[in-house]
Amino acid sequence: MSPVLIVCAKRYNGHELWTLLGTLVERGHAFEVVSQDLVIKDEKTHEGHIINRTLWDVTPGEVGDYGALVIVSGNPDDTESMWEDTHIHSLLWAARKADLPIGAICMAVPVLAPVCEGVKVSPFPVLRAKQRLKDHGALLQNLTISIDKRTVTAENQFCTVMWAEEICNMIEGKPPEVQLVESGFDPKGLERMMMPEVREAIDEARGYKMVMRKDQDKK
Repeated sequence: MSPVLIVCAKRYNGHELWTLLGTLVERGHAFEVVSQDLVIKDEKTHEGHIINRTLWDVTPGEVGDYGALVIVSGNPDDTESMWEDTHIHSLLWAARKADLPIGAICMAVPVLAPVCEGVKVSPFPVLRAKQRLKDHGALLQNLTISIDKRTVTAENQFCTVMWAEEICNMIEGKPPEVQLVESGFDPKGLERMMMPEVREAIDEARGYKMVMRKDQDKK
């Protein structure tokens, strides 16, 4: 059985990566992990590991030799830098051409945007992530996991187990086990900025503290 190609952020989400790898091994699938650097670290524990190749060492011509292409998230800056990486896009298009299963989770889902026109996806509810997917014609779902057109996406790390199992099911030609129904709730997400009300409250509190400090200095 062909190995799974896993692209992860160089400061990766440990829960996502190790859960995925554990599931693949349990289901009898080999894998290769590539990233933006030859040294990758858990974003929380900072534990480091050395891998054999960077993602840029993988050519589009090699992709067809794999059984699937999966993207794992991690540190926001590292993950978002992959959104616009044209080399990753070339690998994704090669995977589409070879009809391979493709997967992504959490803030890595927008990496798939260029190859997701007309595909149902489950994005992390952050406005810039959702907008990028919309701009490329993806069909955003208010579901924890979406399985559509050889693509498995998951909203966040808490559904990593189900996500990994569904990737394996797709590789093995088995039907999905997850059957989800939309609740009708649409999480709007937040922009990366503080709400005016919160900022005003903080400024007021700081002003109060400054007044108190000046009063204490006079005594």
